[in-house]
This record gives sequence, structure tokens and C-alpha cells, in this order.
Amino acid sequence: MILFRAILSSSPVAALSVALLVGVGAPAAAQDTPSFAGKSVTVIVGSTPGGSTDVSARQIAASLGRSLPGNPTMVVQNKPGARGMTAMNYFAAQVAPDGRTIIVGSGSQIDPANYRVGQAKYDPTRFRMVGGLSIGGSIIMIHNTAVPRLTDKTAKPVVMATIGGIPRSGMQMAAWGIDYLGWNARWVAGYRGNPDLMLAFERGEVEMTSFANAQMKPELYDKGKYTILYQSGTQGAAIPSPIKEQAGLPLFAEAMKGKIKDPVAQNAFDYWRHLSTIYNWVALPPKTPDSIVAVYHAGWDKVKADGDFLAQTRRVSPEATAVSADEMVKTIQELANVPNAALDFQKVMLSRQGLKPPKKKKKKKKAQN
Repeated sequence: MILFRAILSSSPVAALSVALLVGVGAPAAAQDTPSFAGKSVTVIVGSTPGGSTDVSARQIAASLGRSLPGNPTMVVQNKPGARGMTAMNYFAAQVAPDGRTIIVGSGSQIDPANYRVGQAKYDPTRFRMVGGLSIGGSIIMIHNTAVPRLTDKTAKPVVMATIGGIPRSGMQMAAWGIDYLGWNARWVAGYRGNPDLMLAFERGEVEMTSFANAQMKPELYDKGKYTILYQSGTQGAAIPSPIKEQAGLPLFAEAMKGKIKDPVAQNAFDYWRHLSTIYNWVALPPKTPDSIVAVYHAGWDKVKADGDFLAQTRRVSPEATAVSADEMVKTIQELANVPNAALDFQKVMLSRQGLKPPKKKKKKKKAQN
């Protein structure tokens, strides 16, 4: 302070120089924090309206819009196609890194089995993560009448149902159970969606299947009809579900301890563990400036503390928990580190059990005149 006064008193030119420096410096600091006042932010979703990711995206958009400086209008834009790949490719290649467009994705889009293909033009490790929403794990369950046959190789195999040709992460517990826990089960694939699968299970058309915890209806917890064999848990399949109806259910990863000897098989199982938690996540495009990313991180901190947001999400997903950008980056990187040999092991295991990826339709060649 003494030096500052000395400069002011010693020379009018020096005083003017100091004043200019002080005057220029103050607005520069203010400009470092972007504001979205009077602007809109597009929220891209790679699925159709009404699905679980779309519902999460709209809830996230409402809370994030209140939490960003200037309270921008949040506009959800659905870009379905190729299990979310259409939206991911567009986001990675065509969206400007100016903070005006974000994407909300699901666990499928950060699964290397889905983006290590020629059609994928994106790398989730290059996205600038804002945060995520852990919406819990899954359970695998069976009709009580089929329980004795599950471990009796002389009996008729238990019918295990899945959606499509490749089982979802919760359903993959059956694949590991068949190969490593001695389960006597066979696959039936092709159900169009969860409602069809749930109806078939309740009718007894299939005897065993898996549901996400968020999809469980009260009737499915009827111990007089059904037995829940295992829960997947969350956070690397290590943390049990807090849902009271699942209290005391064993973790599937615990049952698998010591069963796998082959290192490649262990890598494949670790891959399954990383996918055991169902995530929705929020990201900015690659090369977004740090100043914009910091604003979104601060906004996400407010979302995590938004009681109304958490209450809404937990009405749909009782286990829903907002997680930080760092946690999502760690999960995505762990999945990215999964070797191709582990992915191939899983495909071979499923194929050996009778499940094969759907064949791609060959394009018909146009007849030449």
C-alpha cells in the first residue's frame, strides 16, 4: 500500500499507468466466467423420447438450466439410431466446443464393445465430462419351481430369457453362472423390450431373467413365487443395493471369487464388473475450453445438491446418485483399458452357450442393365 501511494504521488504518468492497469485487470477477471444469459443450450440424447435415458436427460436439463450462470433455456434434442452411435458420432465430429451443446448418454455408449467398431467415430475418453448419474444395479431371479433344476445337470435346463442376441450386463450373470457356477440353463433370446420380457416371466413362459433394480415391481419381490439369486451391486459390483427389499442379497462378484483361473477370463469378468452399475452421464464435446468446463462443473455441483432433482430421479430409480466428473472419467477410462482379448472371450463364451450376435443384413446389389 505504501509503494502504491508513492507511485501515485511521484508522477501523474505513473499514476495514470497504474489506473489503466487496475481498470483493465478487473473486467478481464469477470470475463473469465462465461454466462448463458439469454441463450439456449441443446441437450442431445441418442434415444427416442420416453426411454430411461431420455427421462434422465430431461430431469438433468431442468436442474442444470437452473444451475448454470444466466439460467439458459435447455432444449432436449433426440437423435436416435444405431444404439446411440448416430448421436455420439454427430456430437464428436460436428458440435462446436462453445458450451452451447451437451450430450446425455448411457452405459452402452461408453462400452468398448460398442465403440470399437468401424461405424463408431467417437472416443468417450476425449469427451469433457460434466458428471453422471448412477441409477443402480441389477438382479437375476428365477421362479421358485425352477430352483432345484438350476444345479441339477440331469434335469431339464432352466429357460433364461434375454432381450436381443447379446445380453445386457445384468443378464450376463447367467452366462458366468453357466460356465463357472455349474448352472443348468439355456438361453432364449429375441424379446423386443423389457415390458415383453417381464410379461413372459410373470406368465411362466420363461423361468429366469434379469431386471434393473429401477424396473422391479412390488409383485416381483413375492418370495412365494420368485427367488432373487444375486444382485450385481454397484461401484465395480462391490457395493450392495440400499433398496430394503434387497437387503441381505448376495453379490454376484462374491460368488465368483476364486472361480476364474485364466487371466483373460478374469479381464473379461472385470469388464462385466465395470458395467454392472447403470449410468447416465453428461459431457461437453472434445476440446471444450477449461473455462467453460469449470462453469459446468460448478453447475453440476449445484445439481448434486438439488433436492428436487434427486427426489424426481429417485421416484424413477430409487438408488439414483449424482456422481462427479472425476468419477465418470475413472469409469470410462477403466472400460477403455479393457483389452480386446477380454471382449472376444465374452463373445466366445456367449456363442458357446448358443447366443450369437445378430447377423448384419447384406445390401442387395442393384441389377445391372
